[in-house]
Amino acid sequence: MQLAALLDQARQAPPDHRIEWRDRIVPYGTQAIEAVRPWLASSALAAFAVRVIERAGEGGHGELAARVLRAARRQASPPIRHDIAWALARIRAAQRTPPNEPKELPSMARPVAREGLFFSPVARRRAR
Repeated sequence: MQLAALLDQARQAPPDHRIEWRDRIVPYGTQAIEAVRPWLASSALAAFAVRVIERAGEGGHGELAARVLRAARRQASPPIRHDIAWALARIRAAQRTPPNEPKELPSMARPVAREGLFFSPVARRRAR
């Protein structure tokens, strides 16, 4: 489905079902952010636009998403300003978190095998 069609369906969706369109719009990345940018000025669509931009920002388009949200914050109503602050915090957190990389255990936590025996630094209970 094309981005324009998804945006049209999201715009026409009832407010309580509009969020269902967010994850279909977000994969369009920067195009999605730019497409919903004008919605930030609409009292009916602003909350949805913030959530689309926030999710796209978490997905790798953080700089553009943060810039758009900060620019919209000045004209936003108090509830939308709160949503924007929430979204900016989530985007910042996503940018600080490195991708899931396998983490190496410290040398003391690694099991050690010697001559066919298995030694572990973890204390075991003695059998009585």
